[in-house]
Amino acid sequence: MVAVTYGVARGAARKVGESSKANAATAKGPGFFARLYQGMIDARMKQAHRELSLYSQLNNDWANDRLADKK
Repeated sequence: MVAVTYGVARGAARKVGESSKANAATAKGPGFFARLYQGMIDARMKQAHRELSLYSQLNNDWANDRLADKK
């Protein structure tokens, strides 16, 4: 059996007097592929909002016209 855990992995302990360059390199921020993936998610979310807005505008206009015809 294999146990899988999800979470933050602990880094190796630094020796006394060791510089923190290694830790600074990992603390820069997200990498290239993480930023690319986040950009793709954001673009798809904007596209979904545009589609929902268009759908809402088209159907609300249609519904308002039908209600106006009944009066």
